[in-house]
Amino acid sequence: ERCPDGVLGERGPIYKFPDGSRECRPCHENCTRGCLGPLLRDCLGDALPVSRKAPTLIAVMVVGGLFLSCSIVLL
Repeated sequence: ERCPDGVLGERGPIYKFPDGSRECRPCHENCTRGCLGPLLRDCLGDALPVSRKAPTLIAVMVVGGLFLSCSIVLL
């Protein structure tokens, strides 16, 4: 009647969703709160993690700029 939700498995809780033929299929392994389909974008709850490359690049550029500025002042 209903698919199991958060049943404890070997690697943590397992979530399932009903497919078109009303059979329970496993959610994507990275879904932590259930899902509506088999893909990662079908996960319920938190949005997908945001790429952290942009903040890292900004931090590297700021530190590099400070280093370059200090080097010029000392020379």
